[in-house]
Amino acid sequence: MNFRQNDSIFFYIFIIVFCSSCFEIIEDVSFKKNGSGTFKYIVNLSQSKAEINSLIKLDSSSGFKIPKIKELNENINKVEQSVKNTQGISNVKVNKDYTKWIFEIVFDFENCTIIETAINNAINAVSNKNSFNVKDLFRFAGVSMQRNMLSLSKQDVKNANKGVLKKILSNANYTTIYRFETAIESHTNKKAKLSSSKKALMLNCKILNIINGKESLINFIKLVK
Repeated sequence: MNFRQNDSIFFYIFIIVFCSSCFEIIEDVSFKKNGSGTFKYIVNLSQSKAEINSLIKLDSSSGFKIPKIKELNENINKVEQSVKNTQGISNVKVNKDYTKWIFEIVFDFENCTIIETAINNAINAVSNKNSFNVKDLFRFAGVSMQRNMLSLSKQDVKNANKGVLKKILSNANYTTIYRFETAIESHTNKKAKLSSSKKALMLNCKILNIINGKESLINFIKLVK
C-alpha cells in the first residue's frame, strides 16, 4: 500500500495542519478477552505550543498552508462524525485543547477490524477521497494480538527525508500502549516495555526512524492462557 501524502493522516496532521517541530502521537488500545475494547488516539503538540501560536497567525510557512482554528475545528468535526457513523463503534469522545494543543479521540469498538474501518472513514472524510484503505493493522485472536504496519513507497521515504519535512519528523515520537485483561506471556518487539502488572506493553519510537526502517511498531503479543 502506498502511503501517499494526499491520503495520509500522518502527513495531514504533521505537515498541513500543524507544521510543528516537536510533537508526540499516542496510540492507546485496551482489549477485552472477547476482542472488543477501547481505542484512544492522542496528538500532543504541547511542547511546541509557543511555535504553533505564532504559526497559526500566518497564512503559510515553509511552503505549507497554515489553517485557521475554524478550519481545524471543521476537520476534527469531520473525523468525529465519521467515527460516530462507523458501525460497531460507540461512546465516541473528542477533546480539543487549543491552549495546550492536545487533541484526543476515544471510542469503544466491537472488534479490532472496526478500528481500521474507523481510521479509513476518518482519513477519507478529511481528505474528501475514498482511496485510503488500511487492512490488517491490528489482529486479535483471544490469546494473542498482532500490530502490523503500513508499507511505504520509496518516494514516500524519499520525501520524508527532505528539508522541512525531515526536520519535523525527526523530532516526532510515536508511542503505542496496549492493555489486556490477562497477563502478557511474551512479545516480539524487544524495544517494548512491559508494565509491572504484565498486563500492558508500551513502545516508543521516533517517527522518522519508523519511516526509514530503523525502528518498527510491528509486535506479536502472546497472552497467558
